[in-house]
Amino acid sequence: MRPILFIIPEYSFQTFIFISFINTLFFMILFFLCRKRAKSVKELKNILIQYLIFVELILFLLYKFGPFPVRTYGVAVASAFLASILVARSLAKKININPDYILDLGVYVLVGVVIGARLFYVIFYDWSYYMAHPFKIIAVWEGGLVFYGGFIGGIITGYYYVKKKKIDIFKIADIIGVALPLGIFFGRWGCFGYGCCFGKIAPENFKFAIRFPAKNPLTGYTPAFERHLHEGLVTLSDKFSLPVYPTQLISSLNGLILFFILYLLYKHKKFDGEIASLSIIFYSVTRFLIEFLRVEPKWLGISVSQWISIFTFIFGIWLFQYSKKLNYKK
Repeated sequence: MRPILFIIPEYSFQTFIFISFINTLFFMILFFLCRKRAKSVKELKNILIQYLIFVELILFLLYKFGPFPVRTYGVAVASAFLASILVARSLAKKININPDYILDLGVYVLVGVVIGARLFYVIFYDWSYYMAHPFKIIAVWEGGLVFYGGFIGGIITGYYYVKKKKIDIFKIADIIGVALPLGIFFGRWGCFGYGCCFGKIAPENFKFAIRFPAKNPLTGYTPAFERHLHEGLVTLSDKFSLPVYPTQLISSLNGLILFFILYLLYKHKKFDGEIASLSIIFYSVTRFLIEFLRVEPKWLGISVSQWISIFTFIFGIWLFQYSKKLNYKK
């Protein structure tokens, strides 16, 4: 567990000028190397200038407000977003969808995912705490994002963009259905780094159990240790939580396996909407099973996420049949 990946140290104004100069020189060299291959030199120039300004702004903010801790959760979310976008752009090119649409769509979806995932966590997992500390609701860098809330939020904002650009919704849904599990693979490492989404106490003979340290440099105690402390299973003198199932890593591996399966199926799909449906169905089943290893609030015997898994599984079956019939009508 490592909530802070590394710390960018504070640096002087002279260092800031030097780094900015090297950065500008790098972009100039990149422009001269790529201009002969670019379809439009003007477009390439505009793109590189935008990236240059963005990087320079980041460098200035780091200079002004350093030292700056780079959090594992943020790096994992950023990695998930970038990996999903790269896969989606690659698949979009093969079916003649403008890959630039994918980046724009990704921004819309990301906004919906973060808002939906955070609201779901706040409402269903710790409502009383956030009502007492409302400003903590926006502290997403401290963890506390729920996949299904992000899934719903992403669908809403993504659907709006797709309809706005008049893109075939089933074609783009299949692409997202492949790319999303890869994002889950990276994103769950953020959960592991922060310590959230931990599993139940594992039996002594379970070799892959993990014990989280008591202290978290961001919030005081790690989530697992704090829960065990609240339940009287550990004391303040203990340095680690009890051994628990590594559900974050299990979920991450699940995302990677689903990605490879869906990527292979995508190459042989029979109709638009098939892969999106299968992605929803597969994830619903695996998430339902993983939930038995997690510590989650129960409602009528199963967790909230398991109830949602049941509904998304039914929705996936319906979507499969509907998109299949729609394809035959065409």
